[in-house]
Amino acid sequence: MWGFFLINTMLGINVNSKEKPYADLIIDGFKLMESRDSDSLRPYVGKRVAIVRTGEGKAVAIGEATIGEPIMVNVKQFRSFYSQHLVDKKSTFDIKNNGHKYLYPMINPERYEKPKSVGLGIVARRVIE
Repeated sequence: MWGFFLINTMLGINVNSKEKPYADLIIDGFKLMESRDSDSLRPYVGKRVAIVRTGEGKAVAIGEATIGEPIMVNVKQFRSFYSQHLVDKKSTFDIKNNGHKYLYPMINPERYEKPKSVGLGIVARRVIE
């Protein structure tokens, strides 16, 4: 019987680096929290995932980290966590007035020796070895 086997089933989360090198900042340990408008990373909490740099040419996985349990914050709290998420005021990724954001801890990041190819996806993508 013939079968199809995936050698690598690691998933990666997209981190848009068009405005600022957010993916690299995560992997290098400077961006300690990834911010999202919704709880979109819930399926990956507690899991090791690749960090996929998007917004700068072809998307590639540049390393990996474990996604921590998020906290939901309001505008004032979001501003107080700036040193951990690094999202500037008036950035595309800034919190909306009177809104909320989810801040996911990025735990034990590691950079790959060389970037890895990835498949397609809006929130997450498969890493291709």
